[in-house]
Amino acid sequence: MNKILLEFEKPFWEPNSSYIQLVWEGSSPLTEPQKNLKKNWMTKLSGFVVLEPPEQLGHVLCGFIAGEESEYMESLSDEEVLSTMTSLLRQFTGNPELPPPMSILRSKWHSQPYTYGSYSYVAVGSSGSDIDSLAEPLPKDMDAAKPLQVLFAGEATERNFYSTTHGALMSGRREAQRIIDRYPEPGTAVSKAKL
Repeated sequence: MNKILLEFEKPFWEPNSSYIQLVWEGSSPLTEPQKNLKKNWMTKLSGFVVLEPPEQLGHVLCGFIAGEESEYMESLSDEEVLSTMTSLLRQFTGNPELPPPMSILRSKWHSQPYTYGSYSYVAVGSSGSDIDSLAEPLPKDMDAAKPLQVLFAGEATERNFYSTTHGALMSGRREAQRIIDRYPEPGTAVSKAKL
């Protein structure tokens, strides 16, 4: 999953728009594999979120792309992606004079050596107990005499909200509470409500 952010000098979309949906004719690019990635990679874009507020962020659209098309997009230069996005938006708006975006910013999660993707998922044959195992601190044995050495947080360790930002936040709070519970200051009561 990657994001493509496009900044425009001024918006071409209607005021108060929050999303620009792209509806493709013919076969569904979301369900049927594309034979020619070079020609069709952009069809995996279903639309763009209008980022708010423009006073702080400028006039920015955020598109989402996933799968092989997303991986292919990472192999292209910024100029190639910008040119394709300009052509795409001109096609969908019917305005051949639509100015190109002023700038582009995009993620390249598949190319990152420490992620090779964007977020976790439960694979076929896996279960929530695998996520629980990822969340176990080291050493696993919670003997009070042994200090905790490594704690694991992140969306991949949150059983109920894996693959989400709030799952990552919740896991960080979980591990902070684990430290508070394990090492309370002498003479103080530990309160879970602090987090």
